[in-house]
Amino acid sequence: MHLVAILAWTLQMIAVPDAVRTELDTICAGWQPASVLPEIADEIKTRTPAWPPNMLPGDFNGDNETDVAVLVLCEGRVQLAAFLSDRRSFSMAILEPPQPHDPRQFLHLIRKEYGYDAIGVEYDAIGGHAWVFRDGKWRSIAR
Repeated sequence: MHLVAILAWTLQMIAVPDAVRTELDTICAGWQPASVLPEIADEIKTRTPAWPPNMLPGDFNGDNETDVAVLVLCEGRVQLAAFLSDRRSFSMAILEPPQPHDPRQFLHLIRKEYGYDAIGVEYDAIGGHAWVFRDGKWRSIAR
């Protein structure tokens, strides 16, 4: 059973750009997307089936390239990182500092509500905020 889980995880990670994995390795060896409650994971899978929970694709700066956001779990703490694509590589920005892991926390894509795609950071049944990239800067907006 454990082997099946590892194989499933490996297959999911195929969709994650190598440049993003490399950048995340500089933050924390052994990182992984932060785990979420099973019911949240099931919902996320219906929206982005090829991507693991708490890692999402979007066009955050409006250049028609696939950017990536990930809630990274490392040594029991999580932090939010965003990666903007420039067609050949990604530039990384740490949007939220490390904090204790809460499996109710998850990311979701907010499509074009703010002009371009935005990163929604939610806590199941509690609320959250959004990160938007405008005028060359990331900004947090209460939701």
